[in-house]
Amino acid sequence: MPIDTDFLSAKLHERSSQNKNLTWCTSPENVMIYAPESPIYHVDDSKTKPNCLQSNRSHGSLNNLSNSVLELKSAGSYSTSNYSAKDSMFPQCSPRCDLRCFSNFSTKFIKKSPLSDLVSRGSMSRKFKTSTTSEDWSDVSSRWGKDGQVDFLERFEKAVSKLLVSDGLDSCLDAGSEVTTIWQLLNTYEVRHRSSVRQDILDQLLDSISTSKKDKVIRASVYVLLLMISEDRNMMRGIKRKDFHLSNLASALKRDVHEAAILIYLLDPTPLEIKNLDLLPSLLHIACNSDTQKWPAMLPLTPTSASIALIEILVTAFDYITNNVHLASLSSPPILSKLVDVAKNNKLEEGVALAAILIRCGRLNGNCKKFLSQATPVDPFLHLLRRKEHRAKCAALEYFHEMLQIPRSSANSLLQEIRRQGGIAIMHTLMASLHQTEPEHRVLAASLLLQLDIMEKSDGRSVFQDEAMEVLLDSLSSHENTKVQALSASFLSNLGGTYSWSGESYTAAWVAKKAGLTSTSHRNTIRSIDWLDSCLQDTEIITWSSKSARAIIKIGIPFIRALAKGMQSKVKGTSNDCLVCTAWLGSELAALGDIAIRYSACEILLHDIASHLHPGLELDERVLACMCLYNYTSGKGKQMLMSLSEGSRESLRRLSSFTWMAKELLQVTDYFLSSKSRVSCVHTQILEIGQPGNGTATAISFFRGQLFAGYSNGTIRAWDIKGQMAIIIREVKEHKKAVTCFALSETGENLLSGSADKSIRVWEMAQHKLECVEVIQTREGVQKLDICGDKILVLTQNNVLKFSCASRSSQTLYRGKHIKSLAVCQGKAYLGCTDLSIQELDMSVESKIEIRAPDRSWRIRKKSISAIVVYKDWMYCAGAQVEGSALKDWKKRCKPSMTLPIPKGTSVEAMAVVEDFIYLNCSKSPSIIQIWLREKQQKVGRLSAGSKITSLFAANDMIFCGTETGLIKAWIPL
Repeated sequence: MPIDTDFLSAKLHERSSQNKNLTWCTSPENVMIYAPESPIYHVDDSKTKPNCLQSNRSHGSLNNLSNSVLELKSAGSYSTSNYSAKDSMFPQCSPRCDLRCFSNFSTKFIKKSPLSDLVSRGSMSRKFKTSTTSEDWSDVSSRWGKDGQVDFLERFEKAVSKLLVSDGLDSCLDAGSEVTTIWQLLNTYEVRHRSSVRQDILDQLLDSISTSKKDKVIRASVYVLLLMISEDRNMMRGIKRKDFHLSNLASALKRDVHEAAILIYLLDPTPLEIKNLDLLPSLLHIACNSDTQKWPAMLPLTPTSASIALIEILVTAFDYITNNVHLASLSSPPILSKLVDVAKNNKLEEGVALAAILIRCGRLNGNCKKFLSQATPVDPFLHLLRRKEHRAKCAALEYFHEMLQIPRSSANSLLQEIRRQGGIAIMHTLMASLHQTEPEHRVLAASLLLQLDIMEKSDGRSVFQDEAMEVLLDSLSSHENTKVQALSASFLSNLGGTYSWSGESYTAAWVAKKAGLTSTSHRNTIRSIDWLDSCLQDTEIITWSSKSARAIIKIGIPFIRALAKGMQSKVKGTSNDCLVCTAWLGSELAALGDIAIRYSACEILLHDIASHLHPGLELDERVLACMCLYNYTSGKGKQMLMSLSEGSRESLRRLSSFTWMAKELLQVTDYFLSSKSRVSCVHTQILEIGQPGNGTATAISFFRGQLFAGYSNGTIRAWDIKGQMAIIIREVKEHKKAVTCFALSETGENLLSGSADKSIRVWEMAQHKLECVEVIQTREGVQKLDICGDKILVLTQNNVLKFSCASRSSQTLYRGKHIKSLAVCQGKAYLGCTDLSIQELDMSVESKIEIRAPDRSWRIRKKSISAIVVYKDWMYCAGAQVEGSALKDWKKRCKPSMTLPIPKGTSVEAMAVVEDFIYLNCSKSPSIIQIWLREKQQKVGRLSAGSKITSLFAANDMIFCGTETGLIKAWIPL
């Protein structure tokens, strides 16, 4: 009898809305969980029977593409379909009376109706094979009709019992056919009898699953229930009304009754119920051995299909942390390779569901995505893309979009493989998808089509390229559909660039390097970038970038106008992506020497670019905006710089310490505009983080784009700063006493923390997790430390220690001096002493020079140099007063070029310098930061921290301070 596929489609469609709009939250610390090894079976694919069952449990992955692609929200996909039968699924055993499944069947229905009545009312349309163990039903009905009444339940029980002793596939199918035939006859029985008989059968089946100790009985009962469900759509409601506990089916599944997975899925449990059943290891066992299992075709689903559908729920239906804990169970190469093998079956529903699962695995960490990109064949997903089903095309487009977010050379290899296997036909398939799918997936189809066309052609336009660009530009210009606009902007911003293996966009970092952003401290204020990652040194980026730029340049001004519309978007991410694309394209235009289009682009984009210059924005955003101005205003475009506002010119001045491009642009504006721009002395507080009572904030630094703070109780906390919002993302406590200082390694790869517990800890970021990789012991508590070349300089209470970065051997320096402050610049260390002398230590040749003689005054202790700062070839020292000169003048022992008139009786405790300003924290006003103009040596304001300031730090034009209450505050001049 054919399976009721319409019923199953309707049944599975009811579950479609459960996994929509699932939000991803903060990143967890993942633990790898490995599923147990599965037994090995012999593969037999000789018998298959397709069954086109559609599971719409999780339309989220297709209907909410923007969630899955842009916002990293969870999405679902679909269950599966095809299956075959395994000969040995029901073990062979001898018939015995103690194998009765329903020994408690009631006899109240005996002799209620002759079977001939049932047959006459029914329609026995099922065709099944006769065997030596089953009688001809027409003969039976005729004979029993003559003899009298029929024990209907006993006949049903006998058919079920055959399942327990069935030997091989044929006898299993025969027994199943008898069960379904009897159930069909029962559906035609008189209403007054049918309901009671059905309920009694159902009760006994559920009771067998719940109470039986024999796996054979449980398996047969589950199998019969599934056959009955395939025949009667009302069975599911009957099971639910019985309040049948899912835990019984979960127990059966854990006892290797794999068919229980189908029943669990069809019972439509909530994601939380599935999670609480702790099914993931069992589900993985079934899914990972799908090629060795064969199932009777009469089942409504295969256990493999149901297992994959349930796994998909577990990795998509919860918060970010819970989803990733489940994903960690799938992330080992052995399990991933097994799941990839399932995709090779080219079954529609399994392929769609697996696409969603593999996408989530790829997002889990770089190792997963790297493995998948190398081990997963493209053919199964090309097969999905070529299918007529909308959900199949969408799943394939999402998969390729995610898998292409990898380093450029690997992405190019994947594109070549797609083109090789797909041929010209896949190009036509993608072109057709531009008009057959919803807007989000049209963008994905266009992006893949454009990349394949660029890979194939080095020059000249093609119809594929024109069609793809038309879709992308229309989407980028669409202010009505912000999700589609953001998706298009994201793709175009990375078209000529690259990604890390973890899927982070590295295009902005790659372009910023061209702008001269080389300082380690500056780079560490930029989030999510590993500047030492080999992906940034990928040699294929340059060639690919040039080819991509030429394809865009052929579009001309329409592309520039679309970029301008995208840059004007109120969605911050969209605007930034368009800025990245503009900066990348500008650098390529400058290399190609195309003056005409640059001048036209400058007219269209200038003021939108200038809006990204202002202080307070992310450093990489400001640097890229400066780079855009530099490249697009070359030649006659330089005159357009005169139209920039005074605020934009001030922004360029503040950027001059970060990139040489800003210096050159300032020279141009100063040439045409003789008057200097006004310096704004107004400071605005933009940040306040931490909670009182967490200990004193004694050290502050940026590392990998995150703000790190050390506390007096030995704790280190890290925040992710976005605008005026801060989210604490990690906290460690490995120091036993106060964390007194931070320093960045020469390469920026490590963060060093010094502590009063006489130790230095070396930290690194591995898989988004902060790990201590080394502990360096010192004889005294660490007051300050810094890195100079391959040496670590440590300032303790009584000594200056020098550690070799390689051997960690130490050497004591300046035994006769009391050092109070330390600064490192260009391979040299400058040390301020209690006798007011300043020592220069050249680490390359280990030479010592005294660039300022000591003061022999009897008040020497009150005049110690408490702070030294080197800024733009000037060195400032602070104690009882603040003095500054160019470094070359200090070495000549010239009189200081500037002196700040600090009131008598006070001394400077901490100092920071940011472009126009010098910030001081003095002993007589410990909760106040004084603001002084650097050029005019004029005090222009003050900032109140609310409590005693215990640390001072400057970065990206901002001034940070930590307080004794544990709060961290930040201000910026606007």
